[in-house]
Amino acid sequence: MGFFSPKPACRKFFTYAEKTLDFTALSAGLSSLALADVDINLGQIKLSPEFVKVSEKLMLLDLQQHDLCQTIANIRDKSERDRMFSKLAEIKMEMMRMAAHPEAYEHRELNPTQSESQLKRAEGTTDTILASSVSKAGKQIMQLLDNPATIGEALIEAAKLPFRGDDKVRFQQKRQRYIDGLSDHDRPRWVGEMKIFLAQYL
Repeated sequence: MGFFSPKPACRKFFTYAEKTLDFTALSAGLSSLALADVDINLGQIKLSPEFVKVSEKLMLLDLQQHDLCQTIANIRDKSERDRMFSKLAEIKMEMMRMAAHPEAYEHRELNPTQSESQLKRAEGTTDTILASSVSKAGKQIMQLLDNPATIGEALIEAAKLPFRGDDKVRFQQKRQRYIDGLSDHDRPRWVGEMKIFLAQYL
C-alpha cells in the first residue's frame, strides 16, 4: 500500500472552534486518482456557520482517523496494516468530500407539517434501528477481539459506541494499554477485561 509511510505521522486536521479543515495536510499521501473527484482548491477550507451537522460529523471523523492512525503505527502484520491504511484513506476522502460539498451532507429539517404522532413513530423506529445496529456491531467487535490480528479493527469499531460518563476515558485508557504493547501472556487477560467492559454497551 503506497498511500502512507510505514509509521504515519498522526494528527488532527479539523478545527471545530473555527470550522476549518486543513485540506492540504489531509490530502497528503493520497493518490492523485483518488483526489480527482474532489473539486476543491488546496489550502484551508472554512465551513459556513449553518453547516452545524457537517461540522460535528467532520469532528467525529477527524477523531476516528486520528485514533486509527495511532492504532496502525502499532500493527506489525502487513496485511492487517494494509487493510487499516485503506480504511484510513476512505475516512480522509470522506472528510474532503464533506468539506467540499457540505450542503449534500447537511441533514434536512423535518417538514413542519408533520404531526406529533408521526414524529413519535419516527423516533421509535430510529431507536429500534439503533438498538439493532449496536447489537450487530457488538457481535462483530467481540469476534474481532478474539483474533490477535484484528484487535486493532475491533478497537476502531468500539470507539464508535455511545459511551456514558467516564466510560469514554476508561475505554481510551484500556485501548492505550494495547497500543503501548502487550505480551502474549497479558493479551488474553486484556481481551477478557475489554470484553467485560464493552458488554454493557453491546
